[in-house]
Amino acid sequence: MKMRNEIKAVLFDIDDTLFDRKKAVKMVLRQMIGKLPDLFSSVPEEKVMEAFREADRMALKIFNKGASGEVARAQRSRRFLRTLGLPEEFSDKITIMYIGAYPALSVSVKDAKRVVEKLAKIFPLGIISNAFPDIQYHKIEGLGIRHLFQLILLSEEIGIRKPDKAIFQEAANRLGKQPDDCLFVGDSYDTDIIGAKRSGMKACWFNRDDNPVQDEEIKPDFEITSLSELLNILDIPE
Repeated sequence: MKMRNEIKAVLFDIDDTLFDRKKAVKMVLRQMIGKLPDLFSSVPEEKVMEAFREADRMALKIFNKGASGEVARAQRSRRFLRTLGLPEEFSDKITIMYIGAYPALSVSVKDAKRVVEKLAKIFPLGIISNAFPDIQYHKIEGLGIRHLFQLILLSEEIGIRKPDKAIFQEAANRLGKQPDDCLFVGDSYDTDIIGAKRSGMKACWFNRDDNPVQDEEIKPDFEITSLSELLNILDIPE
């Protein structure tokens, strides 16, 4: 189904939609292992990666439930070290190193810049992200796409977090559109797809890992495994 005539604005999530967060986290952890050889010397790299992924998932859960960014970050570092059996006294150092290295990386999801550039010639574009301004703006700048967005709405600046439908509705309002005129593209079913659909927006699930639909009552309008598929959905020539 072509949506070109029905869509008047396109909005995106950032992490693992435009910015390849999974890849960036691996790069940061490898830097950390290299800078703290005495701390991590007895731990295999894959075990470090696995421990951080689990700590990160738990931190994201408490953040989306209302915890502050500082609390979520601190708990992530402590849980990460505790899982590896390493001294939690290093947690502050881990947090500082992570925050310092992570936003400096320019790791784009494949085709992100090309697709955004094509869409920007036709639609007003926006971003809605549950994240910290001190990091997210660096990411968007690093990807070279910030100038292409008419709207960047971050949860910590507005005080509303996805999947609350209010943040999606506020984004549509700021773009001068109705929610049902907008298509939201994101990788998280729980926060992006459910939130967008409840707000009245159309939703495109960027499902790179081919995960199953998590709620049979709330389904995405589209499901893609690569961003370039958006061009076909919106009838835009490659």
